[in-house]
Amino acid sequence: MTPRYRYRVDVIESERGWGQKVEDVQFFDTKAEAKAFVKTYNSYNKPGPAPDWYMQANDPVMVRVN
Repeated sequence: MTPRYRYRVDVIESERGWGQKVEDVQFFDTKAEAKAFVKTYNSYNKPGPAPDWYMQANDPVMVRVN
């Protein structure tokens, strides 16, 4: 069986004084879909200093799924 690959995007919650944790994991069939999700998700974060609490989608990573 040929291994299959997908793109994983981790959604990270950051809170001042508590650090960071993975809040959600999304999988996509193409890199373009994953990058579009990251761009849209992160568009809600405003420029400037980081707030006390925020969510951020990390860049997609190719992973092997069986």
